[in-house]
Amino acid sequence: MAREKYILVRHYCKVSQIEDAFVERLHEFGLIAFEEKQNDLYIDEQDISEIERMFRLHHDLGINFEGLDAIKEMLKRMHKLEKEMDLLQKKLRLYE
Repeated sequence: MAREKYILVRHYCKVSQIEDAFVERLHEFGLIAFEEKQNDLYIDEQDISEIERMFRLHHDLGINFEGLDAIKEMLKRMHKLEKEMDLLQKKLRLYE
């Protein structure tokens, strides 16, 4: 059974120099999830790469939060289609 690891949001923001408000806005838009424990907010360590990617898109390219949401949805759909395409290619090889 895999054990989930959480990082304190305040600590992550301090170390990564990403503003707390940015991470909170990501949460408001449903782009990341918080875990609340003892009145502190935590993020799953698996979300860190996603937060950093969205920060770069927002900071470097000026993409707003609605745009970040749209990009995340499109990437999710693209990955789903890639998996489906791989499955169909494997099935097709059976008939060759």
